[in-house]
Amino acid sequence: MIHIIAICNQKGGVGKTTLTINLAAALADAGQRVLAVDLDPQGHLTEGVGLQENYLNSQLTLYDALTSKEPVSVASLIQYQTKAREPFAVIPSTYHLMLAEQTLYMTRNREHKLKTLLGQLDNQFDYVLIDCPPVLGNLTDNALNAARRVLIPIQAEATSVRALELLFDQIESVERGLNIQVQVLGVVPNLVQDSGMAKKILHDLRQSVPMVVPFELRKRVILQAAWAAGCSIFAYSPPSSADEKNKREVIEVYRELARFVMEQAEGGGLRG
Repeated sequence: MIHIIAICNQKGGVGKTTLTINLAAALADAGQRVLAVDLDPQGHLTEGVGLQENYLNSQLTLYDALTSKEPVSVASLIQYQTKAREPFAVIPSTYHLMLAEQTLYMTRNREHKLKTLLGQLDNQFDYVLIDCPPVLGNLTDNALNAARRVLIPIQAEATSVRALELLFDQIESVERGLNIQVQVLGVVPNLVQDSGMAKKILHDLRQSVPMVVPFELRKRVILQAAWAAGCSIFAYSPPSSADEKNKREVIEVYRELARFVMEQAEGGGLRG
């Protein structure tokens, strides 16, 4: 069985793409076959695994697959080897995807395009992670419909909490419109800073939102360094022994997230 999960939050700056890349690497590290789909027209995941050339020069693209009247083979879009030699496959984004919101608006069955495309995978992967754009629209609706499961990164900030309410409203709207159920696997505090305000917001959030995970991903410079190197923290080679220690600490947290995701995916999630 393929577990398809949308990594979603319409608020920018919550570390959604960094989480997707490193969760994909952590799941692969746990022996899972993983595909990461960059559904964001900005292509940050594509860049973050060293596939910048694909963003600009691909002949056949995810945009074609979502908008063409002729079927596109999902196999033609998958990159099995990135420059960073990540242990997971990628469907990269391209700049053409910027046109998708408008094009899909005029397309019949527009919410089902990604679901139909990923339906070709035929159990080639255990997990498919979809990195959604930071906006609520046709692409995000496609991700929610294809995945039926969502993982939500959130910062410990008041604006992030308000954005979470809007996302829940959008999920409910998609559920009603398509007559489906979308399960929230978890809300993941991400890029958490060591401050009294952050601790208070997290405490209040856990009191009001039961699907917040029982751990947090802290803001770490080494994650930015891995991003700059075009790879996950698992594939990153630190320049010093101190950085190697930091790398091991971050990897352990992502392994914890991977274990949580696997448990929730197999058990049905926290919200139906």
